[in-house]
Amino acid sequence: MGLKREDFAVLEKFAFERRPVCVRFTATRPQGINRIAKELNFCEMLKEAQEGNAFYVTPDDWVCVGVEQMILGIKDPEPALVSGAFGGEEGLFQSASACRAMYDYLPRMQKGSVKYVVFAPVDKLSFDPDLLIITANTHQAQTVLRCINYVTGQPFVSRTTPVVACAWIYVYPVVSGELNYVITGLGLGMQALNIFPPGLFIISIPFQRIPMALSSLRELPYRPTTAPGPGGQEHRRRVNRLLDDIRKRLED
Repeated sequence: MGLKREDFAVLEKFAFERRPVCVRFTATRPQGINRIAKELNFCEMLKEAQEGNAFYVTPDDWVCVGVEQMILGIKDPEPALVSGAFGGEEGLFQSASACRAMYDYLPRMQKGSVKYVVFAPVDKLSFDPDLLIITANTHQAQTVLRCINYVTGQPFVSRTTPVVACAWIYVYPVVSGELNYVITGLGLGMQALNIFPPGLFIISIPFQRIPMALSSLRELPYRPTTAPGPGGQEHRRRVNRLLDDIRKRLED
């Protein structure tokens, strides 16, 4: 395994209320991990792992309306879904046309590339993760979301839809190679299942970015509480002093 449990020790300084979770997508049956023993939707599985449980999911364990198998490339899209009829008649969209259009944007795995999905909290990690998923409050997210921007300068953005939010949590980061985040309370399915309270950040970091993210978080300072700023005048004086010093050095 390229990454080890101790590599994730930096996350302990955040004292997350909900454990960070690693996810692996694989075409072969995982060894040394138990199969899930209860019926859960894809989004509920994150909470199950946060509670300390490591497990894997087979093609027979998906219990949602069918989108899970579709976005994982396990099954072909079902006409009742991709036609937009279900979402339109359910009132999730103004029309079937709008619902149908959403499926043009949903990220998906290549067909046949995934058969099993493995979940584990980082303290029980025994595999190379495809995803690191962190559930954070606003204060914690303020630092965590900088973990890529800190090194590359690239902006962080959120891509999601109120329906099939699981596609943006699990699949989009892996197929795009980019960090993504969603805010609880915006996903209609997650809200209906009452998984998380609103206002939390679910931050998904793909394998392409995990080493950089962990390295950055070791450098970035984090304080458990937010101290008030010095105020407008003092802040401006400090910034102006810094700028004056830099300008002088650049003139030399």
